[in-house]
Parts: sequence; C-alpha cells; structure tokens
Amino acid sequence: MKHLSDDDIAQELEKLVQAFKPSSIQKEKIRRSIFVLIHPKKVFRTNTFLPTFISLIVLLVVGIGLYVIIDGSNTTNVTASWDGILLEQSSQTSATRFALKFNGTSLTIEDDFLGSNFMSDKADREAYMRGYKIKKPLLTPGIYENYTITQRGDTYTLKVNGKTGFTYNFKKLGPRILVGEDGVEYSTRIYLDTLEAITDDITPEHLEIAPQSEHTFLIEWELDSMDRGNHDFESHGHGQLVVSTDFDELQRGHVVYYHMPSSVIAKNSAVPEMYIGRVVGLPGETVEIKGGQVYIDGKKLDTFYGKATMNGLGEEEYFDSVPKSRIRDEQSTREYFNMDMAAVAVKENTVFILVDQWWRGYDSREYGPLPIDEVEGIITGIAE
Repeated sequence: MKHLSDDDIAQELEKLVQAFKPSSIQKEKIRRSIFVLIHPKKVFRTNTFLPTFISLIVLLVVGIGLYVIIDGSNTTNVTASWDGILLEQSSQTSATRFALKFNGTSLTIEDDFLGSNFMSDKADREAYMRGYKIKKPLLTPGIYENYTITQRGDTYTLKVNGKTGFTYNFKKLGPRILVGEDGVEYSTRIYLDTLEAITDDITPEHLEIAPQSEHTFLIEWELDSMDRGNHDFESHGHGQLVVSTDFDELQRGHVVYYHMPSSVIAKNSAVPEMYIGRVVGLPGETVEIKGGQVYIDGKKLDTFYGKATMNGLGEEEYFDSVPKSRIRDEQSTREYFNMDMAAVAVKENTVFILVDQWWRGYDSREYGPLPIDEVEGIITGIAE
C-alpha cells in the first residue's frame, strides 16, 4: 500500500473540490434563491374598498326595490269578485270535505266529513287515516273576518287578518278548479278568470212615481216575472205602469214594453202578446250565464239584475230566510240559482232581454235577442 505525503493528500482533496464545485449558472440560481427579496403579503384595507361596497349595496337595494315594484304591479286585489263564491272540496285525497263560503267580509270554512269519528278504536282510526294521501290539510273550520284575495298569474292568495289570521294559496287548474298549497282540490260554480265587472249606478232597483205626457201611455201588468220582493211592476198593488215612447236608444237596465215573439206564443197561448222585460245585453255584445251570474263579453254584470234571484233574494239569502217547509225541492231550487246559459251574440238592431225573476217569465233565454223594432216603449215608473 502506497503511503501518501501531505502534498499528495492536498492534491487529491483539490480534485474532489473541483468535482463538486458548482458552475457559474448554479451559483446564480443559488444567489437568487437566497438574496432576492420575497414579495410582501397584500394587506386588505377596508377604506380602500369602502366606496365599492357602498355602490354595490345601493345597486342591490335599488334592484330589490324595482323587483318588488314590478312584482307588486302584477298582483291584483280581486276580493270584491270573490263575494258570493262557494268553493267545495272535489278531491278525495284527505279525510276532509271542506266548503269555503265567501260572503261580504266574512269567510266561513266548514268540514262536513265525519269519517273516522265513528270509529271508537284509536288503532282503527289511524289505519283509516293511512289510506289518505294528505294527512293534515292546512285549513281549519271556522268563521273568519276581514279577508283579502289577491291574484298573481294563476295563483290566488287568501289572507285573513287578525289573531286567527293565516295565508293560504290556491293554484288555478281551470276556470272553476283550484288546488290548495296542501294539495286539496276545490271546485266552484263561478268562473274565476273574470276580474273586470260591469256596473249600473243609474238604474233604480225599485220603481217610483213617474210623470205623464203626450209621449206616454199606461198599461196594466199582473204577472210576477219582474218581482223583486215588493211587487213593483204589479198593477194590483201599485197601480198602472207609465210607458214612454220618447227615447233615442235603449240602454242597459231599461225595462221595456214589447211584442212577444210569435214562437213563444205558439208554444204557450197563455203568454201575453205584449210583455215586459229588462235590457241586459246591447248590440255587439255577448251575453252568457255561468253559475247563475250574467257575464257581458266575459265581464261580470255586477248589478241587482245581473244574477238569479227569487223575490229579489240571492241563493244564500233565500235559504236563510225562507222556512224549509216552504221549499218543495231544494236541489231544483239550488240548480235554478246556479243555472248556466251558453254565450249568445247580440247582433245589430237587437237587444238581449231578461226578466228580473228568471223562473217566472219568458225572455231572450227562450227566443234569443229581441229586434229593437219590437219595443213599444220604456217603463219609467208608476202612474200617480
């Protein structure tokens, strides 16, 4: 084995140093990794971004406000058009048979279903209830005051104010069919898609004494086809009727004295040749009766003569005030109050006539629109 001197060892070590000595490129990389400054972290300063935040908040508030305004403009209060509506549960998916009656400012919710109440055993009742898809309907029977109905698209929202208040939404499935937010379906005899109404603030509900002139003549009338509860048009109780021939055109609400079409007299010889009735539809209009309510061009005729009555009473008033012993056939009577008539177009130079008490007289439901030339005059009142 060769012994190395100190110089030999130094030379060998120098060779090892040269082998591991980094190149100029490696030195530069090392220098950069050690001495190049590290970028400082960014510091979030609220005051720098405050104007931006305020602008975003303002834009958000304005956007929400516009949305509420636009959304609210599409919501219509239809409470008045629901007065007199009866909703009856038509589905059998819950152990209820709800009936909702809207009368003025009052809403009555009734549940006529007895069902499991007859079962004495709790287990039997629970088993019985399992057969229904809807376990707990949201409505509760009772009488509620101060309700409102609003419509937005096909959704109706019922809102009841007060301590017992609640909100309940209906989705319209058809003109007479609704489904509640809990899935219970309802039907009604009245079309719900009519928001506009036609009113008559001029025609008096009862006749008053009228003056006579060279353009008037008197008639006797003994039928009760126009009776609204006090026999206004019946001569035996109030005297003769004054008929005026001085008119330029017929208006809605006018009670006219006219020649009954021969087609009616041919069917019933007891019908007088001269008859009286009220002008309801005018030339160019379409008249329809749905659920006992008259509609003109799809708009509800919201007048005292625009719906089925008996002696001036509507359905609910009639059944509340007339003793049951005097009602011979309740089903037929209710069918009368909710009768339908297909739409009839009123052509030029004709008018659509209805008597006030539909079940006691003849009118355009029988013979169609009446030619205006058949009208002899307008009844203006009772003779002195």
